[in-house]
Amino acid sequence: MPTVVTSDTPSPAQSRVSRLQIWAAFASFLVLAPSLVLGGYSSGLLVQAFIFGTVALITDIVWGYSGVLTFASAAMFGIGAYALGILFVHLSPSLAAVAAALAIAVIAAGLLSAVIGWLAFYSRTKVSDFYVAVVTLGVSVVFEQAVLYGGATTGGSNGLSGFTTFSLNNQSWYVIGGIGLLAFGGTALRIVGSDFGLILRAIRDNEARCRYIGIRTPLIKTVVFSVCNALLAAVGVFYSLYTTVVAPSLVGMTLATNVLIWVILGGRATIIGPALAAILVTVATPQLTTTIPLYWQGLLGLTFVLVVLFLPRGILPAIWDGIKSALSVVGLNTTIMAKANANADTLFETRSPALSSVAGQTVLDVLDVSKRFGSFQALTNVSLTVQRGELLSIVGPNGAGKTSLVKCISDGDERSSGSILIGGKSIEHNAPELITRLGVGRKFQAASIFETLTVGECIKIATWKGEVPSIWNRHSNVVLPRGAAEVAETLGLKHVWDISAKDISHGQRQALELAMVLALEPSVLILDEPTAGLTTHERSIVGDVLMRLLATGQLAIILIEHDFEFVKRISTRIVVLVNGQIVANGTVEEVSNSEIVRDAYLGRSHKENMK
Repeated sequence: MPTVVTSDTPSPAQSRVSRLQIWAAFASFLVLAPSLVLGGYSSGLLVQAFIFGTVALITDIVWGYSGVLTFASAAMFGIGAYALGILFVHLSPSLAAVAAALAIAVIAAGLLSAVIGWLAFYSRTKVSDFYVAVVTLGVSVVFEQAVLYGGATTGGSNGLSGFTTFSLNNQSWYVIGGIGLLAFGGTALRIVGSDFGLILRAIRDNEARCRYIGIRTPLIKTVVFSVCNALLAAVGVFYSLYTTVVAPSLVGMTLATNVLIWVILGGRATIIGPALAAILVTVATPQLTTTIPLYWQGLLGLTFVLVVLFLPRGILPAIWDGIKSALSVVGLNTTIMAKANANADTLFETRSPALSSVAGQTVLDVLDVSKRFGSFQALTNVSLTVQRGELLSIVGPNGAGKTSLVKCISDGDERSSGSILIGGKSIEHNAPELITRLGVGRKFQAASIFETLTVGECIKIATWKGEVPSIWNRHSNVVLPRGAAEVAETLGLKHVWDISAKDISHGQRQALELAMVLALEPSVLILDEPTAGLTTHERSIVGDVLMRLLATGQLAIILIEHDFEFVKRISTRIVVLVNGQIVANGTVEEVSNSEIVRDAYLGRSHKENMK
């Protein structure tokens, strides 16, 4: 029977829905009510502000949540604007032309983005984090030059203007633009607040760890990048339809840079902040241009620098923190809401293993594996097998090739030659996320977690085992396999379940990563110095947990550890690596009593001992 941790707190999902309904009604009133009193000019200016606010919040999904710095916003927006302008000017202004422009813009922006994503995110060669930024910067420059020298088709430097559009007054356009902004904003908030939103934040925080828990980060980043850019193109169509003016400035570096400034000013990963910043800057620009024409851009730049230096999270998060602090001072804090949110992820079940005991079955075969770094040979024809219920410790001096070996096991592109089989299946040259699905779980030497997520969220993501969760809903319960649940309970993770991972202790971070890897229910568990930096008591607890996991017969453990006493206490077999070669492979007693092995472990070479 599963053990279930429950609470009497009202359903967090119900609380969230009711709060969303209240905020949606309030936001709708703030956006739409002014249309009743605003004049034509003010309404028209706000329509453009709403459009640019939509551009900013879409960009925030790409950069603020997914961590992909892009300068493509203006180019994708311009694709939509020019698609409509060209069709209206050179063909006919009609609903059919609008539909055609939307289709052309969305498909063109989506395909171009997919190509960029394929080049950047699917490359097995490590590319710079700024690769996409550089490529999209180039796309913006090329597209701007294309419209400047497009002749009569694009209108050149004058652009396209004055074409006929639908006969609506500015107040009507205001309502349409406001509804569009609310729809985009509400949808964006729902998505980033869903379980899929957790995946986006995890990718932004630590893409490597995501791949080692089975998440196909290249696919997710490419899809998000492509979909958002296609939406930007659709917004560009609406802009052209409203303004009846399409100019090269829409696709140039000025707008591309301004969008990123709006996101930073408002606050990355807030959705609302970038939209508000875009609206405020757009509305203030005409007035500032008139009153201080020579200085207003410099003033905006100074504001940007000050925000980056003193409010790196943006203005909106700073204001929100101030409001919460003020409410706390007067005793009007949000204890009830905080408690509801806290319980949203503390409900978890402990699930018994699905497999019966199969100790003795071979789950890992390493056959003549070698690894070269240029002329340096890190591993030479290493061969070994590991069975379920076995804890194999790999020891040796620094530089012996221990970490290189576990990298070869967990990443198909790491080895130079040889073959590796997991459960009888070759890993070939597959990426880590695919090897994880074969049953490999890897814990890194330094705790690799998601800094901005809570402890509970980190573990919950791991339980999905790489499957894409709901893009619309957020489920509160977490189902843990027994090993992960034991780590969470024994090593105190339950007490920090709702604390950000960046704020927990070193020992808790190590325990958190171990729980995340165990949540994958691996058949081969690779632990690279799991007790580094832990106290003697914590080491003892970790050792006891590992021994109980072995007793189930469900997995094999490969341990890299410098604490030889710890190794002797929990190992069933020890392999000693020296200079990338196995010099000993035997029981704890055989290896511990070997003079050659002791010398090698202390760093002296095998050859020296043979003299």
